[in-house]
Amino acid sequence: MRSTKVMMVAILAALALVMSACSIDIERNADGSLQIDGQVTADSLAAEFERDPENKAVDVAINDGVMWIDVEGVDENGEYVANLRVELRADDGVLVVDITEAFYNGWTVPEGIRTAFNDAIAKEIRKAVAENPDATLVSLVADDGKIVTEWRIETEDSKGS
Repeated sequence: MRSTKVMMVAILAALALVMSACSIDIERNADGSLQIDGQVTADSLAAEFERDPENKAVDVAINDGVMWIDVEGVDENGEYVANLRVELRADDGVLVVDITEAFYNGWTVPEGIRTAFNDAIAKEIRKAVAENPDATLVSLVADDGKIVTEWRIETEDSKGS
């Protein structure tokens, strides 16, 4: 099994959500902090995954807080199909990504491997949070083919400096 490929897809999905969005709207709040509203579509995420030359086809669906990622590709071991069910939410100001199901070439990825994937994703998210300590994820809605986020960014003004 190419667990590395499945984990890379999952980590890329998480980092894409943490680091960027397809459309961004920025407003200054009365206290000087910034409100950043972002939106990324399933099609845009699929296009990002398809930039990997090993991925022949990628389909991303987003509905009811869940993102399904289906990847067909070719690597040094031949053709593969990877499928992930990923639950997304904001919890205490941080993005939470939980792979609840994963399949590789029709084989169910065991819970222990999924746990390792989720731990690796959480580590990458913690790293991003540490690099951006003034950013708080206020809300996340994953539905209707898109993920919409609202962030609060503290500034020197909002910190009262």
